[in-house]
Amino acid sequence: MPVAKSEAISGEVTRDQWAAFFSEFSKRNRSRATRLETFGDLGAQEEERNLPFNGISVEESGTDAPRIEIMLGGASPGDERHLTHTIERAVHVFTKTAADGTDDALEIEDANGVKTLLRFDSLPELNR
Repeated sequence: MPVAKSEAISGEVTRDQWAAFFSEFSKRNRSRATRLETFGDLGAQEEERNLPFNGISVEESGTDAPRIEIMLGGASPGDERHLTHTIERAVHVFTKTAADGTDDALEIEDANGVKTLLRFDSLPELNR
């Protein structure tokens, strides 16, 4: 049975695949407009909206590892808007992919149950 356009594919990325997955995810989604939110004890908190996606990486060693960094930044070298959001002691990574194969969102949960949601807005890609 074909997947309806409104349906999406979701799944967990296993920890041993994080580094490779983040590398490919970063390449596929570079410069897309984002929305970053966290969900924890204080409820939902919007961290930013419409910054272009620059990349995501994981550090497997050191204090509070694994640490995942989401890098967002200005659309041009002269644009000083930027944000690096760090998730310490990450335990789960979930991806949501649209029926057409594009990435819709990435959800990362830390050891305290705080969830970070990176969503891609429907704005066109920003020029670099």
